[in-house]
Amino acid sequence: MRGASQRYTVDIRATNRALMEKALHMRCLAYLAKAKAGLLTQTIAEVNRTKQTLRQSFDHLSEEQRLILRQKAELEAANEALRSFSYAVSHDLRAPLRGLQGLAETLSRDYASRLDERGRDYLQRLQSTAHRMSDLIEGMLLLTQIARAELRRRPVDLSAMAAHVLRELREAAPERQVQVHVQPGLVVEADPQMMHSLVQNLLGNAWKYTGRTADARIDVAAAERDGRRGFAFTDNGIGFDRARATRLFTPFGRMHADSDFPGLGVGLATVKRIVERHGGHIEADSAPGRGTCIFVSLG
Repeated sequence: MRGASQRYTVDIRATNRALMEKALHMRCLAYLAKAKAGLLTQTIAEVNRTKQTLRQSFDHLSEEQRLILRQKAELEAANEALRSFSYAVSHDLRAPLRGLQGLAETLSRDYASRLDERGRDYLQRLQSTAHRMSDLIEGMLLLTQIARAELRRRPVDLSAMAAHVLRELREAAPERQVQVHVQPGLVVEADPQMMHSLVQNLLGNAWKYTGRTADARIDVAAAERDGRRGFAFTDNGIGFDRARATRLFTPFGRMHADSDFPGLGVGLATVKRIVERHGGHIEADSAPGRGTCIFVSLG
């Protein structure tokens, strides 16, 4: 009887222990389920936040794409306007101007002897004005061509190019005594044709505006301005008043009277357009009677 009672007690204890272990296991499962549920909720919240962020990014990207498409359309429209303008200038303006020049030349050749002094003066002024008008048209065409031309970058030996242009200027005016210094080893990554136009215009200006300067000097060298690396074209010529510098790079903007220094006023405007096509920067420093320095950096 005692043995049976002991076995019964052991069975009850074993059963209670099994029940307690099962209850503990169920409680652990419950805690684990809650933890998983919380983690799932947190994960869902994170996914929703990520989706919202991505949606906002896509909306922002779409707005940028719309802006790019709109700017592209505006650029294409502007290029089409430039093409139309170039065609109009090339044909609608050039043709009658050539006719006017031809008539003036015929009048000068066949009837000049029949004109009095005043008549010959009028004829000379007519020819001069027609010639200037032709030059202005060429200047406008050059500006539009630079804006439309394909940019083809390659290494350009700026030192050799500057030396060549200066040699041509010396040959055209052998009576001029000008000290020139071109720093060797100046190489830029740029469009060769555009760079030749830039160098030709800047050195041509320096040559022209040192025409009345004793001991004229022109320098081309590497330079740096406000963290930008580039090169400087410096002369000790007539200079200009910086208060009027806003006109310096505008088409047909002249800093000096045409009677003092003939020109069209498109050279520096052309240079600025070339620099802008290369994503660069241009600035001028000058003072009356103290020369000019044009600093150029390319992007």
